[in-house]
Amino acid sequence: MSYIAQRVIRQHGFLVALVTAASVFVAIAVQNALSTLVAQFNYLSGDGAAAWIGDVFGRLGESLFGSLTWVVYLPFGIGILASLWFVAPIAPQLRLGHVITRSLLAAAIGAVLVFPVEVIVSVAQSVSGSPGNLGDPGVWLNQLRFGATIAVGQFIAVAPLVILAGILLWLWLERHPSKHDVSGIVDQA
Repeated sequence: MSYIAQRVIRQHGFLVALVTAASVFVAIAVQNALSTLVAQFNYLSGDGAAAWIGDVFGRLGESLFGSLTWVVYLPFGIGILASLWFVAPIAPQLRLGHVITRSLLAAAIGAVLVFPVEVIVSVAQSVSGSPGNLGDPGVWLNQLRFGATIAVGQFIAVAPLVILAGILLWLWLERHPSKHDVSGIVDQA
């Protein structure tokens, strides 16, 4: 492992932030997969129990794979990691209001990172069939609106989960205190 990677991993608070962000990432991916699967129940075949079970597992695999590769979750998870590790880490001495505020900040940073990724992917998809649309300002304006809608929607949908993860992290940190003081950018001001 390189020196920089070792230094990052050893920096105080990185591992708990990584576990928390990864937990939120997995939870929203599984939640989306299950929502997709439930929505697909209308399309299951009626050819008997074996075909029905095969359809269920096939659709579950498709929806889970689709959830894990959907472009919104990765930047959202990276934003949560960056916030809980570098910007506004959660420490055991904080009060509940501060934990909720820092969790909301983590969700907001995740949503902010979703915006440019979603815009780039949307523009790429819209011009893939006709590259001449790349210079059309209408395409860009529509994709900017679409990216903002997705980012705000993800913030609204995932913020309660991030708050729950922040509170669980806070409770865990109270029971397992760190030997070192953890602080972020907001603590330096």
